[in-house]
Amino acid sequence: MPVDPLSLFTIPLTLALAALFSAAVAYDFITFRRRRKNGNQAVYRCDACRHIYTVPRRTPLAPCPKCGKQNEPVKE
Repeated sequence: MPVDPLSLFTIPLTLALAALFSAAVAYDFITFRRRRKNGNQAVYRCDACRHIYTVPRRTPLAPCPKCGKQNEPVKE
């Protein structure tokens, strides 16, 4: 039974593209859930003691839980 050369190319290509698309959808779903869970938190790093912490709500300045120094957010 002869096999069409075009089928030898398109079937593996279709399977590979479907696998890549599925992986991209799964990655997007996982990162979206993680972003939504930590959506209102900002990351702070203390300039004095270098402690990294988050605060439940975004504020321009937040006190460090270790030393009490006010710090600006590093990542919002």
